[in-house]
Amino acid sequence: MAVYGKRVRRLDRWLVRGDSNQLGGRWRKLNVPTNEITPVDLSEWSGVAELWSPDGAERWWHGTCGVMSDDGHAVCSIPPAAFAGAEWQSRRHGTWKVTVTSPDKATVRTIGWGYWTLTG
Repeated sequence: MAVYGKRVRRLDRWLVRGDSNQLGGRWRKLNVPTNEITPVDLSEWSGVAELWSPDGAERWWHGTCGVMSDDGHAVCSIPPAAFAGAEWQSRRHGTWKVTVTSPDKATVRTIGWGYWTLTG
């Protein structure tokens, strides 16, 4: 049985300083012979959200995903205090991604990515 993945599309996000923010993604798979789309059970997986500098050279923030669901969703919360430090006064935009890792650490997938802009 052949199962194919689909390219993860870019999603740009506005992040608000001093407020709760969330990043995440959804993983589904396509069974080509049956044309059935089913979610991947992520309930035993781990997930991480990362905020990177615009050039991708520096990771500015990372946090674990608090929601890993059996219907393919991974949701990572960014706490209101995350952007309170003085260094965030000059950090206005960059890239983000959410990756999930299997329980045996053998599989790592990016299920969400894009650009972010910090407001507030």
